[in-house]
Amino acid sequence: MNKIIITTESVTYAIKARRLLSSVGIPSKLIKIDASLSERGCTHGVMISERDFLSAAKILRDNGLNYSVAKRNKRYDIP
Repeated sequence: MNKIIITTESVTYAIKARRLLSSVGIPSKLIKIDASLSERGCTHGVMISERDFLSAAKILRDNGLNYSVAKRNKRYDIP
């Protein structure tokens, strides 16, 4: 199963994103990433299943959370 990393502006927003996603049944994992993997230099985010991305994007957008999607990195891929 492919994973997507959604990055946020700070660890506080990453925690908020995780809580929002959890409240609608989307499992996520809070992670710290290398800033070079994010277009905006974000260093915290959540990892979710690729199949949940569209729902997660809607939830985050509806709740006013700014986010971006990190570049793919084999280190975060789950076999």
